[in-house]
Amino acid sequence: MILQIELGQSDVTLKLVKNGTTIDVVTIKYYYDLSDVLITGLDKLLERNKLDLKSLKSYKIHNDLGQDSTSYKIASAFVRGLQI
Repeated sequence: MILQIELGQSDVTLKLVKNGTTIDVVTIKYYYDLSDVLITGLDKLLERNKLDLKSLKSYKIHNDLGQDSTSYKIASAFVRGLQI
């Protein structure tokens, strides 16, 4: 299972993808609370699909803002913390 994170200017979309098929999606608006939004959003996805963190084998971050943006850095730190 792949965790895809799509960062926008004011929202983030988290997707669970398995074998190229999207299993579930959640889109959440954020302001200055991106780290909290990532945690609660992933928790929602995993709980709704009766999965745990061990189900996630890799991740992808899609970003319209550039790799130097604070949002990208927060999302990168988030997935490094998950150790996937």
